[in-house]
Order: sequence, then structure tokens, then C-alpha cells
Amino acid sequence: MDEQKIAFQGELMLLNWAESSTRGRTVTFLLGEDTETHPFKDFTIRQGKRAGQRFMCVMVQIDENEQPVEQRRTGAQRAAVLCKDPEFWSWASSRTFEPVNSEESARQFLLDHLEIDSRSEIDRDGNVAERFERVIEIPYRAYKQYFTPAL
Repeated sequence: MDEQKIAFQGELMLLNWAESSTRGRTVTFLLGEDTETHPFKDFTIRQGKRAGQRFMCVMVQIDENEQPVEQRRTGAQRAAVLCKDPEFWSWASSRTFEPVNSEESARQFLLDHLEIDSRSEIDRDGNVAERFERVIEIPYRAYKQYFTPAL
């Protein structure tokens, strides 16, 4: 990313997170003190009906050796991620008579092929979890490996 577009780059420590009906989801981080001034000093904060600047953020948890910590997702979380993936939609479309061209139609494809009412069943029922891996994840990974061009 262009250096001129980076508002902050550095390590953070999670201090708190909260969720409320009035403030929504909030997160508090401790920033390192390796700069002379606060890195957000020149940005406005949310006050009344005037919102401050918005930022895009990608965060990776690191261990004591500064290495990324692998994040384990549940089966239901992995299924939800697949349903947002247009490449998965193409794969799913090739396996059904109904077009799969949206997150909702991908969700319905999963429910139909796993014979379940909710993706959460993947986490609650070992047979459904095994079926999700055998019927969806393994074939889709093979498809991606075969049909995705090497970079």
C-alpha cells in the first residue's frame, strides 16, 4: 500500500472490547509509544451527529516470537465465509440446477446439500460436520486447486 495512505502502522495491544445497543461494537487498543506525537492526533473523533474519519483495518494476532497466530474457525464460520465468495458461487452453480449468484443463494445451496436448517448445525452435529467436509470443503478445495491459475 502507498506509504502516503497509511494512517497508522504498528503493533497494538487489545485492552477491551464491548457491544451495546447504544454504542454498537467498540474496541480499545493500546498503541506503542514509538512516535513523538499521537498517530491519530490530527483526526476528528465522533461527536454528536458528526462522525470522524473511517479507517480500513486488517489485524493479525502475533505470538511472543512476533509470528502470526493461526486463527481456528468453526465449521459454521467457514461455511459463512464460503457463502460470501463469488468463486464458491461458481463452483456451487456447477452442481445444481438453480443459479448460485449471491450470498443468500450460496447459503441455501449449503443447507440443501447438507440437509440442514441452519449452518450452526455444522458445529453441533458431528455427522453434519463430517458431511460438510466431505461434500463441500474437500471438493471445493480440489476445484480451486485445479481451476485457480498459479500466480
